[in-house]
Amino acid sequence: MTYYKKIFNDVEAKDIVSLYLLSGPESFIMEEMAGRIASAIVPDDLKAFNRTVAYGGEVDIGDFLTAASSFPFLSNYRVCILRELEKLRGSWKRLIEYCQSPAPTSIVILQYNPFDEWKARVRSPRDFPKLEAAVKTSGKVIAFERLRSEDLRLWVRQKAKRQGVELDADAAEALVRSVGESLFELQNEITKLSLLFEGRPVRVDDLAAVIGSYRLNAMFELIDHLEPGREADAIAILQRILRSGAERPAGIIYQLTRHFLALLKAKAGAGGYAAERSKRKAQQFTTGGLLVWLENLRRAELLLKTGALPEEPLLVGAFIHACKGELLEFPLMAS
Repeated sequence: MTYYKKIFNDVEAKDIVSLYLLSGPESFIMEEMAGRIASAIVPDDLKAFNRTVAYGGEVDIGDFLTAASSFPFLSNYRVCILRELEKLRGSWKRLIEYCQSPAPTSIVILQYNPFDEWKARVRSPRDFPKLEAAVKTSGKVIAFERLRSEDLRLWVRQKAKRQGVELDADAAEALVRSVGESLFELQNEITKLSLLFEGRPVRVDDLAAVIGSYRLNAMFELIDHLEPGREADAIAILQRILRSGAERPAGIIYQLTRHFLALLKAKAGAGGYAAERSKRKAQQFTTGGLLVWLENLRRAELLLKTGALPEEPLLVGAFIHACKGELLEFPLMAS
């Protein structure tokens, strides 16, 4: 959080350069930064004339660079934002050339996320290192990493407070546990809370009015039962979650992967708050057993991406095999 406070403070202090590459998996804060820069540079009443927003998958890079090279209208600067740079196909050479000598009257902001929607790292475009080097010379490259567990809960409480809602620590923990770590989704839930509880403290029991008591506790109950000797109960809870629609398979895989990674770190003696919370659970598994869980979840995630198999049976199959300490083989899954 200290890192993000500093880079936002730089914008507030008008310490702004003509070229930015915002890079990393935390798209929500990246979007906030791009918006903050744009607002600091171009007055609201001149946005329509001096602000261009394009997307990598559909942009005509020639038109974008023409806008970036044009003089602003009744303003000192214009702002040009290119989102989803990772989806840009071709045209990298012209963009790199611009970044080597950017127009002094434009603020160009490039947003690049090296991870896909499944949070898996994707291969960087061949010309990306050249672009990054050009921006480092002529402007700023700013990294946007995901918030750590403790910072995420602090972020939730601070966002809620700005919207007139006081969340205690337990409520913030329950909100993250239920919604997940997507800041976009957490912001949506916070907005709902602000409409219902503005000016009032919100505790865990209050969250059920917005999220629903079952969804609020579903993943917590599942993870609580994930230990040797309670496999049948865990499988029954998983099937109940899927039938109710409280969580989608992709979300379950993501949260289970985080859980077992935390157990593996605790097993290896890693310190920190998350490891301390996981230590009791980790002691009930062998290292090999944890690796089987993680590998089955990885394989299930890969197959979910293809869309070739029904999501729910695939997840249940991977789950049952992991409970048995077995790897789910691809030929078996395809049959």
